[in-house]
Amino acid sequence: MLYCEHRERSDIKMRRETKKAAAAVCMIGLLTAAGSICAFAQSQTLTVGSSAVELNAGGPAGEEEMTAPERIRIWGTVTSVEENRIVLNNQSGVSFEGEMVLHISDEVTKVLGAVDGLPVGLSDIHVGDTIYAYIGPTMTLSLPPQTTAEMILAGIPADFKAPEYITVDSMTWNEDTSWTLVSSEGTTYQIPGECPVIPYLTRQMVYLPDVTEGRELLIWSNAENVGQKLVLFNE
Repeated sequence: MLYCEHRERSDIKMRRETKKAAAAVCMIGLLTAAGSICAFAQSQTLTVGSSAVELNAGGPAGEEEMTAPERIRIWGTVTSVEENRIVLNNQSGVSFEGEMVLHISDEVTKVLGAVDGLPVGLSDIHVGDTIYAYIGPTMTLSLPPQTTAEMILAGIPADFKAPEYITVDSMTWNEDTSWTLVSSEGTTYQIPGECPVIPYLTRQMVYLPDVTEGRELLIWSNAENVGQKLVLFNE
């Protein structure tokens, strides 16, 4: 009789311990899931490079940090033009493929003609047009992804090499009176001494020596990266 009572008490104690262990496991699972949800909620943007995608969660990046370029050039066909935004079918192979929403900001975005570098209105851009766009490396997690464009180049003729929007890393004078321009992306251009330099929307006279480190410009060049025309933006 005593043996049976002792065994019954042992069985009850074992069942209690088993329930406690199961409850602890469930609590650990719930805490882990909650932590994952919180981490995802903190990550509202994607950082996009030419060959890598990284979530910006606000914490340390890990052993090997990926550095995204400051500016990305994409191109594609316009699928929609609305007030202060363009929907682009990105076909450049850079950033996200497919539809992307480009917001147009009066303070940030320049919308220019690809031939002359002068401003154009959104009313001059139509569905089916091919445009080039320069964007930053971050965009929203929405579908389609959204970002604010820094530069839109429109009105691109067939078989026309669109100008490039660059930041000057160095500009060096050569003894033959030409110049060597290196962009912050590492592209080298040969600039003839007679290459025209046009100020952006001002009457101020500018010359090749004014193309200094840190200046931003549009450069038209041929297949050999020989400069044909520069539009220099205000400092």
